[in-house]
Amino acid sequence: MSKIVSHENCQHASTKAARAQCRRHRAKFADVFSAVLGETAGTAIEVPAPVFESVTVTAENWREFREQKVVLFTRIDEDEEAPIAEGVFITGWGKQWVNYASPIGKVKRTAVTCLGARTVEDHS
Repeated sequence: MSKIVSHENCQHASTKAARAQCRRHRAKFADVFSAVLGETAGTAIEVPAPVFESVTVTAENWREFREQKVVLFTRIDEDEEAPIAEGVFITGWGKQWVNYASPIGKVKRTAVTCLGARTVEDHS
């Protein structure tokens, strides 16, 4: 299975929502193709696997991602980040602090100043 690295060959709009819909359709058709392959042996069809795309987590939407692993980082500049914690769960987001739990359950706190957060793919 090959991974979709970009959507440059797709015909949809270049928006987050359109790319997400494209991934869902590809995943849906992957199931259909694999079912067809089970019925017709000998013919190989390669279907691209769905690609994980991170979502930016903010003070307004963090509750939607409470059950998902995230990476917390400090922005050094537009292109550079310094990770604070990776694979953690946000448990609270206030005006000055973000509380997060490590995968083993230990709760920690970090300042909101220059903080960025995004979802990460779960490999467990």
